Amino acid sequence: MSHLATDEQLIAEFATGRRAALEDLARRYEKPLLGLSQGLLGGDATLAQDAVQETWVRVIRFAGKFNGRSSFKTWLYRIAINQCRTLQSSTPHESTGESDKANDLDKEAITRGSGVSNSPTASKVTGVSNKRAAEDMVAAEERAELHAALDRLGVDHRHVLLLCYHAGMTHPEAADILDIPLGTLKSRLSTALAELRRMLAKEDRP
Repeated sequence: MSHLATDEQLIAEFATGRRAALEDLARRYEKPLLGLSQGLLGGDATLAQDAVQETWVRVIRFAGKFNGRSSFKTWLYRIAINQCRTLQSSTPHESTGESDKANDLDKEAITRGSGVSNSPTASKVTGVSNKRAAEDMVAAEERAELHAALDRLGVDHRHVLLLCYHAGMTHPEAADILDIPLGTLKSRLSTALAELRRMLAKEDRP
């Protein structure tokens, strides 16, 4: 009944040789780690995948040294954040927002140039496709704007925002992961939210 086991039980099982325990942990944390890493790395999905892969490599390597002084979740996210920092320091940062927009523009161009007949049914299909492509473009632009705004925040402020709002951490959990006092986390979070709102509101002005 691995789905009922705690994270700590699973990492202990993996450390004693039950490989499936790691798969159970990956199912719980793969997507959240990817999302957090992508946010920390300016929306770069490829770098985020690299960071998560290296995170699991280190979990495998050091599983036997996990001592339970913090929760497994805290330990895992600390590793992931450190991997993101390492990649940021070793890789020139380029936002992926423009490539996302280009991909969406390509999709729209393919839809328009697909040679679909002008029958009423085909027109409806084309209309739905164009509407969906337009919605995708808007969503991509909003994601790009958010990533750009997050990138302009200081590292400390970006970390607290992503942990508390993207990863869904409680304030005590996020403070534990970042190894800072709870009061410091709350102060950083308040400042980060105010700054992010200011930047996004400025971008929305004509």
